[in-house]
Amino acid sequence: MQEQTRDSRESPPEAPPSLAYRGYVLLLLIFVAAVAAVDRQILFILVEPIRHEFSLSDKQIGALTGMAFALTFVIASIPIARLADRSSRKMVIGVAVSVWSVMTAVSGLAQSFVQLFLARVGVGLARPGPPHPRRPSSATCSRRASAHRPCPSI
Repeated sequence: MQEQTRDSRESPPEAPPSLAYRGYVLLLLIFVAAVAAVDRQILFILVEPIRHEFSLSDKQIGALTGMAFALTFVIASIPIARLADRSSRKMVIGVAVSVWSVMTAVSGLAQSFVQLFLARVGVGLARPGPPHPRRPSSATCSRRASAHRPCPSI
């Protein structure tokens, strides 16, 4: 009986977005994914000039290319995916891309190994934002998913 009452109070479903808007969003996400791919590889491409600029050891280069980005990316992925399931995906993507962009710019302004390392940690923390929310989870996770109990992204 309560289920019928709850269903009758729900608002009618929203109309799907227009084809033009969906195309715009798709192109924007493709652009973000392309920039993200370049961002992941740029440090590897520029490793020798960075090594000479900051007089870095192999251990420091390994920390920059591995731990600074990858470890923080992995750690931040789960909380950001959960946040995307429980709040506005647009907001999560917007904030993450903004922080990621600022931290990428800070990486370019770094004057020392520590500054570059911290900037790459910031990039790694913000980077999971764009991919996780763009993957639909709640609607396509399973037949048992409902508006009252969405499936998590992870």
